[in-house]
This record gives sequence, structure tokens and C-alpha cells, in this order.
Amino acid sequence: MRARRRRLSIATAVAAVAAGVGLTAPPATSAPPLQYVSLGDSYTAGNGAGTYTETTCWRSPDTYGALVAEHDGAEHVNAACSGGRVADLTQPRQLGAPTTRTATYRVAGNAQVQQDKWLRRAKADQLCGETTQPDLSWEMSFVGETTAATSGNVELTATVSCQLTAAPQIDAVTQETDAVFLTIGGNDVNFSGIVLQCMVLRSATGCESTIAAADAALPDLRDRTAAALQAIHDRSRGNAEVHLVGYPNLLNTASYSIPEAAPTYDAGAALFAMQARGDELQAKGVAELDAADTGPHGYTFVDVKPAWDGLTHGLDPSTTPDNSQAWLVPVLAPGRQLPEWVHPTQEGYAATAEAVIDAAR
Repeated sequence: MRARRRRLSIATAVAAVAAGVGLTAPPATSAPPLQYVSLGDSYTAGNGAGTYTETTCWRSPDTYGALVAEHDGAEHVNAACSGGRVADLTQPRQLGAPTTRTATYRVAGNAQVQQDKWLRRAKADQLCGETTQPDLSWEMSFVGETTAATSGNVELTATVSCQLTAAPQIDAVTQETDAVFLTIGGNDVNFSGIVLQCMVLRSATGCESTIAAADAALPDLRDRTAAALQAIHDRSRGNAEVHLVGYPNLLNTASYSIPEAAPTYDAGAALFAMQARGDELQAKGVAELDAADTGPHGYTFVDVKPAWDGLTHGLDPSTTPDNSQAWLVPVLAPGRQLPEWVHPTQEGYAATAEAVIDAAR
């Protein structure tokens, strides 16, 4: 692990040299702020924090990346998005189902020119809707149209499909980026399915098969994650320290059998073992990347579980739970929405931020 870089302005460096040789130094200027970027899934976007700048990606100003940036006096861009997968780091992602909109505009030219002008008018009028995030945009495609003629100045009525699309998350990384933080992989191994089968439905067979499938997917996940981390590092031209952040223990116990009345499957033990194996594989992949990198800034795996006091602040899986110590939003928590369930509270994000800060020392 290599510490995040601290940049000096040219004027500051010149001032230091001048002072050393007894010359009059030019006025000192402050160094530009560090640039931090958060990528990945809901555990980085901020689901569960309870404070959100928007609820498409569920980005929160209280996510751990923002807290680390505040600690270091850095500027922060949150490009993580709820439901994010490894592929979304380097490829565009369609968000939600498409909708349709119809409008009429007076346009001139041949049929193709008419369509081009119609689309420009529709985009200028925000026909599909507004987007508050710079990396989200509406992709429009014609699904039906009627026109009085194929050339000349006509009233063109057309219907378009509106698909909200997120740009590849890696686009937020530049040569000026000093550090990148991300959690990724949970959705690739069916995080929501595990929560549903093991914590909501409490199905022994469903939970067992879902965890077994997730466990089997871990080696491939490690390889795909490593390739994405390499791409992120390359995008910064080797200037950013890339921090892959692990997940906390979801449960507060390493043994929990379902159904409780007549136990047939130890879901707690299986989930604990699967999470531990995931951490081991991801940490090994990150260590290999870091060992192969010859630059001053490489890769770090951040194990957050010690900062979360191991199992202490996971969810109580019993049918009459005591979640007074939980730093995860319980399933069916009053006043909370489904995308917030089993995600860190503000206390949880603060603990994760502490782990990231400690890892960079």
C-alpha cells in the first residue's frame, strides 16, 4: 500500500527552493485540493444513510467516500450507483424500464433531417425528463412517427422511447484523480437474492442454493474485478491510489439456522464463510495488482470488518430481532424504503470511512 499523494503547486516548490538558497521567494500559493472519486454499488453510493442528493442511484452526502474527502480536505465526486455491477465500471448502464413520450414539432428538410431536428428539439425541451446528475442522461430512439410529407416544412408527430442511462463510472476518473474508493461485486453474486431468501423469506433451500451460487461465482468475480481496477488505475495514468473496500458482516452471528423452529440449514455459517472467502479472494487479487505495479500509487484492499467490530453491528437474523446495535438498516424498518434495507446507517458509513483512512496511513 502506498499513501495518497500530496501535491505541491509549482509556486510553493519554487518558494521552498528559493528559501533554501537565501533568495527572495515569490508569494506562496496553496496546493490544489486532492481529488477523490467514489465508484461502485450501493455500499458506496450511500443507500441506507437516510440523506440523499437523489434516489435514482441513491447517492448520499454522508457516504464513506464523502467523509474521507472531508477528513482529507479533498474534493469528492460520487459516481457510484445503487445496483452497480463490475461491468458498470467500464460500460454504460440502463437504469429502470424505458418509457415513451410523444410530441409534435415543425421541422424542415428530408426525412432524415426532420428526425434529427425533431430529436434536437425534444432533447432541448427535456421531453423525457430532467436529470440532476451529470453522468445520467436520457437516450431517445424512435418507436413510431407520422408525418404529412417526407420533405419540406412539416408538422412531425413522433413517439420516442426514453431510456435513462448512466455513463460508464470510470468516466469520473481523470489524470487529476488522487484516490478512488469503491465497493463492487455484491450485485454480481446476487446480493438481493441472498437478502430475500435468507433474511426475508427465510427459506432454507432457497438460501442454501443462493449462497452456493454466490460462492461458486467468486473466482470469476475476482478476475473481472481485477481487470476493472486495472482499467481505473490506467484511466488515472497511474496517479490514483485505488481502494477496493470490502463489505461488513451482514449478520451479527456466525451461526443462524433456518427455520428457527426446526433447523435444517445454518444460513449464518454459510453466509459468514462466503463473505470471508470473498474478502480473501478480492484481497489477494488486489495484492497481486499492487505487486505488479511499479508506480508510486497502486492498489489497496480495505477490510472494514474490524472497524465494524466484527459481527457486533450486523443484523440480528432471529424472528424477534434486537437490532439496537446494528449499523445496517433492518428489513422492513419503519420509515425506510426497500433500497435502504441491509445497507449501512450513518454510523456504518462512519466506520467504513475510519477503515479507509486507517488503511491509507
